[in-house]
Amino acid sequence: MDGEYMSIDGRFIKYLSKELNQELISGRIQKISQISHSDFLFIVRVQAENKNLYLSLSTANSRIHLIDKNLNQFDQPGGFCMFLRKHIEGGTIQSINSLNNDRIIEIKTLNVNDLGDQTNYYLFIELFGRYANLIITDNNKQILNAYKHIHPFEDIDRTIVNGAHYLLPNDNKIDPEDLVSIEKFFSQDNLNYRDIINALRGISPLLAQHIIKEAHHKSSEMYLVYKEILNQPINPTLELKDRSHFYYLDIFQNPKRHFKSISALLEFYYYEQTDKEKVKQIHKYLSQFSKNQVNKYKNKLENLSKDLKKAKQNDIYRMKADLLIQDQHKIQATDYEYIGFSYELNQELSVELDRKKSVIENANQYYKKYKKLKSAIEHLNKQIILTKHELNYFINLKDQINNNYNYQDLDEIKEELITLKYLAQKKSKKTNKAAKLNYDTYIFNEQTKIYVGKNNLQNNYLTHKLAHKNDMWFHVQNQSGSHVIVHGDSLTEETIRHAANLAAYFSKSKMSGSVAVDYTLVKNIKKIPGELGSYVSYSNQKTIYIDPDETKISELKKIK
Repeated sequence: MDGEYMSIDGRFIKYLSKELNQELISGRIQKISQISHSDFLFIVRVQAENKNLYLSLSTANSRIHLIDKNLNQFDQPGGFCMFLRKHIEGGTIQSINSLNNDRIIEIKTLNVNDLGDQTNYYLFIELFGRYANLIITDNNKQILNAYKHIHPFEDIDRTIVNGAHYLLPNDNKIDPEDLVSIEKFFSQDNLNYRDIINALRGISPLLAQHIIKEAHHKSSEMYLVYKEILNQPINPTLELKDRSHFYYLDIFQNPKRHFKSISALLEFYYYEQTDKEKVKQIHKYLSQFSKNQVNKYKNKLENLSKDLKKAKQNDIYRMKADLLIQDQHKIQATDYEYIGFSYELNQELSVELDRKKSVIENANQYYKKYKKLKSAIEHLNKQIILTKHELNYFINLKDQINNNYNYQDLDEIKEELITLKYLAQKKSKKTNKAAKLNYDTYIFNEQTKIYVGKNNLQNNYLTHKLAHKNDMWFHVQNQSGSHVIVHGDSLTEETIRHAANLAAYFSKSKMSGSVAVDYTLVKNIKKIPGELGSYVSYSNQKTIYIDPDETKISELKKIK
């Protein structure tokens, strides 16, 4: 069970909403941005200061909290974000409360309607995992719009559609602040944590297990432990052992970390989780895309080769035409086939005839087929060369993706595919600023810089733009890998071994031994015409054999 379901419960939301209310009360919602398909950012101006309220409605990581970091917004916000901007942007936050002691937050805002009159709009944020939702209502709690609409007959107890009245979900559980009913519940014998979460509203498995543990599995002591928890001071805490549990109280054993606020805890925890998820998603997408492209061009190459083989048999059509011209006096108008002796083949040759056409017309038909296939050979040879280039490109790209789990490196690969028109370009605002490439830079002996490219864009930039002609270039021999550039006045044997180790490590042979690495001056490097990616040819190289060693890389000072 992941951190959200274990940690964010009704008790957690109660104190989070109090914190948000204290921070944002009377604040003006200046801007609403869409960060991803399910994530939104509300910029709230409070006491001459901008505060960022982050809301995620993702099924795995739904939450709401303040953040300090600046985030990039969607180039094209969706219709729901535009609706929020129309009705909520510019409004003032009047209150933020939790509802029903459950994972529901109500944000009451005051704004101007279409007629210019002041009115209240309500945001109901329901953090129910895969049913996470944001519902906007008018002053009478009539639903104006929702992130997820739930229509009647969808096998869910609630209906959330425009025009319906907003109702809280009904679960028939005990209110966690109804101490009389709770004391009666805990008077039962042999209670387990599932009994607790099924009976008490807004209690997570994490808290239920803590109650049982502190009560030593004795039902008679569970009520006392529960009352102590209600009076326990807020102390947002993250368990550091596996970083999957956190809570608004300190209910963990060491090691753990405390935070100044619940928002700070959530930002720290989910920034790490979201970053991992972003890398996982783009890596999976690019891996599958490159795999599909490799298969596509392999199939294309196979089909082109078959067509070429067939086209190269075009001479038989010329021979048939020649035979018809040669023996036209022997062929009758009623013949549907003629068998004659071909002096070129030195054997008999069968020729099918179209009886609606004359002998000369039949011969011309075979000459036409011959010329068509002859011209096709040239075209097919060109297509085979292009397809081989594209196949090599995607095989190389597939290796770059599989060995890389850095988001910026992967995003650069995605941008390269967009530039080459293999991926569709999303409409975005034009910018004159080119993003700096994420190549690695190492320092050796405080004076020698070693640059490492981890994708085609980085390799091309380092080799053909950044490097000087007398810098040394390293690359693993006869396979795909990083371009490594050594920039410095002296090239010692130790420098060569470090650079070769980097070239071997950032290649397909990182797990192999005695890897051959070629090195030569940058002025000896040439681009290969027609090749996609970062393929080059080189001359005057020397070769060193190295065992890739990650510990040697850690000896270098990495500055980028």
